[in-house]
Amino acid sequence: MNYTIFHWINNWAGSSALLDKEMIFITNSAPYVAIILMFSLWFSNGQKETAIRKQYTVLYTALSASAALFLNVLIHALYYHPRPFVTYHVHKLVPHAADSSFVSDHAVFVFSIAFTMILRGESWRNIALLWAILVGISRIYVGVHYPADIIGGAVLSFVTSALVIKYTNKIEPLARLMFQIYAKITKRIPLLSKSNHTA
Repeated sequence: MNYTIFHWINNWAGSSALLDKEMIFITNSAPYVAIILMFSLWFSNGQKETAIRKQYTVLYTALSASAALFLNVLIHALYYHPRPFVTYHVHKLVPHAADSSFVSDHAVFVFSIAFTMILRGESWRNIALLWAILVGISRIYVGVHYPADIIGGAVLSFVTSALVIKYTNKIEPLARLMFQIYAKITKRIPLLSKSNHTA
């Protein structure tokens, strides 16, 4: 089933130059869209309480993504699953090392952002989820991941995001420390002072 679904999606690669370019663009978009989403939350204007809440979402997202990526490092160290292009002849549209396929780092990263935004009730949560799903599909399309790699990344990200949100009271000392550090930075960089909502 895993390979069957992979083959069906990846088999579309090469059939349309435009679709290939779009999928490559989406698969490479992860860090850039992540920056846009996080910056839009951190530097949002509006009521003080709402602005602070959005900055907390950024902190929780960073913690969730970091935890999920760390766990994925352990998974890769303990379990090796060859990538599709190692085992089969596939349409491989982007360069990639022949390291372990399960779980997808890209999926872990983008779904950590999406799930944290969903659990926090952010207004862009549906856009973030749609983007995460598209990135996941694109990783299959370009030939570097199986569907199970993407699903595994989504599940891992949901677990870490849910745990971070559940234990926000435990994280609060760290969050306050981060805001204190940021407050000191904004004093030296006036351009950032408007985003220092905790001052």
